[in-house]
Amino acid sequence: MKPLILSLVLAGAITLTGCSTLVSLNPFVTDEQAVMDPALVGLWTDHEGKETYRISQDGTGYGIRYSSDSSDSYQFKARLMVVGDLRILDLVSANEDAFQLAVHTPVRVWIDGSTLRFDFPQSDWLKEQAGRQLPTVLAKDRTLMTAPGEAVRGFLSKNGADPKAGDEPEVLHRVQ
Repeated sequence: MKPLILSLVLAGAITLTGCSTLVSLNPFVTDEQAVMDPALVGLWTDHEGKETYRISQDGTGYGIRYSSDSSDSYQFKARLMVVGDLRILDLVSANEDAFQLAVHTPVRVWIDGSTLRFDFPQSDWLKEQAGRQLPTVLAKDRTLMTAPGEAVRGFLSKNGADPKAGDEPEVLHRVQ
């Protein structure tokens, strides 16, 4: 019975992350480790103005509201980790659902004045490294890192800045 329940929980966890194929079961940035960067706070939009991200400070982290012309809005919570030049948000859905387990998605960010670039580090290379270095569960095209948060943080600190870890970042511009 326990393997069935675990399978259902893991399947529910993975369905909460529509944008990334590499996610963590556990938070990898704690309140004590979180870094605040006021440059992240504000209203950001893509170059066409069809997608907006409203980022506000929320305690030791951020509240993020995403909306687009073609979909509903989504709310997230995030904490920022900084290791050298590497900046990664620990992003999790703010919506609670008793039948799904929220998972933590790494999002690499770069801020340069009024430009914010972001990428979900999820390349095949990075997922392969995760499978070698951490306990993981595969579900279709997604890799769920089941290691404790500190181990995931160490893994991302070591591998997250590698050019093979991600794709071409998305670019947003500050509106206010």
